[in-house]
Amino acid sequence: MTQPSIPLAPAPSPLAAEYEAIARGDHASGTAGTVRFAVSTDDPAEGKGDLFVALGLARALRAEGWGVDVWPIRRWTEDVPADTTVLVSMIESFVPGLVPAGTATVAWVRNWTAQWASLPYLGEYDAVWASSSIAADELARAVGHPVDVVPIGVDLDLFTTDVDGPATTRTDRAVATVNFWGARRGVQDVLQEVSPAEPIVWFAANVEHVDAAPGVELRPAVPYFALPEVYRAAAFVVDDVIAPAAEFGTLNSRLYESLACGALPVTTTALGLDELGLAEVPVFTDAASLERALAMPAAEREAVVERLRSVVVERHSYAARAAQVGPSLGAAVARAATRSGARDPLLRWAAQQRELLRATEQERDVHRAGVEDINRRLIVSEEAVAVIDQARKDAEAERDAIATRYDALTHSAEFRVLDRLGGVARTLRRRG
Repeated sequence: MTQPSIPLAPAPSPLAAEYEAIARGDHASGTAGTVRFAVSTDDPAEGKGDLFVALGLARALRAEGWGVDVWPIRRWTEDVPADTTVLVSMIESFVPGLVPAGTATVAWVRNWTAQWASLPYLGEYDAVWASSSIAADELARAVGHPVDVVPIGVDLDLFTTDVDGPATTRTDRAVATVNFWGARRGVQDVLQEVSPAEPIVWFAANVEHVDAAPGVELRPAVPYFALPEVYRAAAFVVDDVIAPAAEFGTLNSRLYESLACGALPVTTTALGLDELGLAEVPVFTDAASLERALAMPAAEREAVVERLRSVVVERHSYAARAAQVGPSLGAAVARAATRSGARDPLLRWAAQQRELLRATEQERDVHRAGVEDINRRLIVSEEAVAVIDQARKDAEAERDAIATRYDALTHSAEFRVLDRLGGVARTLRRRG
């Protein structure tokens, strides 16, 4: 009998088309007004987390009567459209200087709390949302007023155990969907040493640059909309919280998404779990503790998942988030309605300078990448030349050794005697 396995080419969810339509701006109009999200990109294929969080809440807000749209970095040099009722910034580098004065602004601090708190323009936002109480306290000190706690969440229509057609058979294996963007992740050191009963299937962006390990089966990243099928086939999902997020207990959507699909997440920090009602989520700090977590008996794991999944379904859907932020959006819109004229000219200038700096940084990075590529090619060429030069030197040394040996042989007494004897023999053969 064939054992169930983790799908290596999972099918995307039918909901992908609806998300893509929101990202294109197909649903920008709504009876309640228009909410735009300042994000890194409007292309879901790029796999950027800020976009998927924005689209998740956007889809839920659309059900509440809002028009929803995104405002990607490539457009941040432009004035935000005048029909924007609320602009929600997902990234700390967005400067709200090109937002109309009558548009409400919200800073949604999902992670990088310390960087957000240091922004000189944070107080310009009409509302600030934090992903944890610890982060909210830090941000409240920066802006001088209370901050709402609005964690990220999960789309329960996308991440679910209920699917049309044949159900995916759950294995007893662990998967990881932590991406590698160039900076080494803390979980990598653990995965280098872990020895579970079966290798952890790690779907990673830039997988070709990830070090192989005996306890890991490396696979290319799967698209976001195919993750539900992977999670429905997994028993455990290995999570990794980056240090700036772990410091403030601002946790990953992977927690909610895996639980919504019936898999148990195993993460790297306990801070923030209790506040979310997810204190039972196993935590690991090294290979041994990860191995212990993955060795949890199936019956115990299933009971924990059932309890935690009920918390996610009840408290952490984007539909619940949309209902929660309704009053905050209303208050922000009312505050914006009291303003007239234009944004502070200094803030507008700062927005333009920030985008000029971003373009300069991109050009620098492209130039640096080009220089590094040239350097790599030079190194390869120099190594190839060195190999050829060494081969030439070895051949010349062998030639010289042969010549020296030949010279020694032809000048030896033995050679002269044998040469004379050879000459006599040839003479005798001719006479005969």
